[in-house]
Amino acid sequence: MCVPMFNLRTEYEALRDEIDAAIQRVIDSGSFVLGEEVEAFEAEFARYCGARYAVGVGSGTAALHLGLMACGIGPGDEVITAPNSDNPTTMTLSHCGATIVWADIDRRTFNLDPARIEEKITGRTRAILPVHLFGHPADMDPIMEIARHRGLLVIEDAALAVGAEYKGRRVGTFGDVGCISLAPNKILGAYGDAGIIITNRKEIADRIKVLRNYGHSLEMEAGIDGTLGIRSWELVAEGFNERLDTLQAAILRAKLPALEDRIARRREVANQYNQRLASLDLVTPYEAPEVRHVYRAYTVLIENREQVRDHLAARGIASRLYYSPPLHLQPTYAHLGFQPGAFPVTEEVAAKMLSLPLFPEITAEQIMTVVSALEEWAAANPAS
Repeated sequence: MCVPMFNLRTEYEALRDEIDAAIQRVIDSGSFVLGEEVEAFEAEFARYCGARYAVGVGSGTAALHLGLMACGIGPGDEVITAPNSDNPTTMTLSHCGATIVWADIDRRTFNLDPARIEEKITGRTRAILPVHLFGHPADMDPIMEIARHRGLLVIEDAALAVGAEYKGRRVGTFGDVGCISLAPNKILGAYGDAGIIITNRKEIADRIKVLRNYGHSLEMEAGIDGTLGIRSWELVAEGFNERLDTLQAAILRAKLPALEDRIARRREVANQYNQRLASLDLVTPYEAPEVRHVYRAYTVLIENREQVRDHLAARGIASRLYYSPPLHLQPTYAHLGFQPGAFPVTEEVAAKMLSLPLFPEITAEQIMTVVSALEEWAAANPAS
């Protein structure tokens, strides 16, 4: 039996009527850039997250880039983050002219270790950028305490963690901004690139709206769909074309009401894996007692990972390696001079990580296919 990492087709089939109606509504409206549909999604998403403001943008990468810019991150600023993330986390820092400062991670959560942050702070440190990896929230209380004590900004990378909670509060709402990817394979996904930024600071939200729309003043947005005419052509910044498409906003609005049920199903599948894999020689994902993990990925730690992956692939089972090697050992950042051993926990974890199929529509039979294949591997390769 083939078991994919995720299946966007089955998600569409579950919400076909709502999604088709949303697409048709946009086509009938004749409005395709920003406008009322985007504004409605922003309001609904902000309400879901418990944030005052949400601003839709063209991608998760754009969310990070514009979020950093709106916070004033620029040349000479140092930003502390984790080395086990995707390239957008750090390339957006470079695009702002900021300096990347990596700190090692917590072995259980795979997130930035608050105990390693203080030693990285200098007179040039401007912000901390925690990543809520795979849907498990970073340990935000000590991170926010460090930020308050040191006068630092906090920019949350919640690309993989829509709906995740830390002590009952949704991620993305702790820092100055929360930056979220809404790409098709994320917890809440559009049918193309999309992203959103949440914040409780009006001046930041307004700044992002300017930056996403070429640098035009906010009055420009009121007439961009052509129905009201352009109210202003005033340019107040050099911005970008990073607007959220109206069609994507409508699709996301159709999906948002089902998000909690889909997260509950992800957690149910993860629990089934946890129970069925408990006897095997691997480490299942940790969930801290104060968080709600949303399981964007179900990532185990296992020895002989490459051989295990080949074993799964031979049986039609997909798996994925994320962030291996970690960013500080990637060719892109060779000029920074990091050598193996610089971040030992990150490197140890990166060498053993293997993500297994998990999506809301995965069947019991598919789950057992994955489990049986891993049991077969374990029986043939007993731990020494």
